[in-house]
Amino acid sequence: SVRYAVERKFARYTLDARAKLTVDGQEITLRTLDISEGGIGLVSPVEIPDGKSYAVEFVLPAVHGLFRAELEAQNRSGFRYGFQFVALDESNAALLRKYERRWGILSKEN
Repeated sequence: SVRYAVERKFARYTLDARAKLTVDGQEITLRTLDISEGGIGLVSPVEIPDGKSYAVEFVLPAVHGLFRAELEAQNRSGFRYGFQFVALDESNAALLRKYERRWGILSKEN
């Protein structure tokens, strides 16, 4: 099973992609750490400012689809940030499920 922690609501999947985070209209380029149906982990080279609105955009590897979601800040530890998905429309949710299936197949091959 791909679940890293039993108490988590959603399984997390490793994800290393270049992403664009928009905080109140300001763009920050950073990297993704992991993703689940509930949210995303990001690592930023700069401090992410507190904001009223957050959105992330990146190409999901293996499925080559542009993923977009509105976020809510959850936690941080140094330059690692955790965000929860606020609005995930059906096309982005479907893309994420496709990535999770592909990730599951790849992890079984290794």
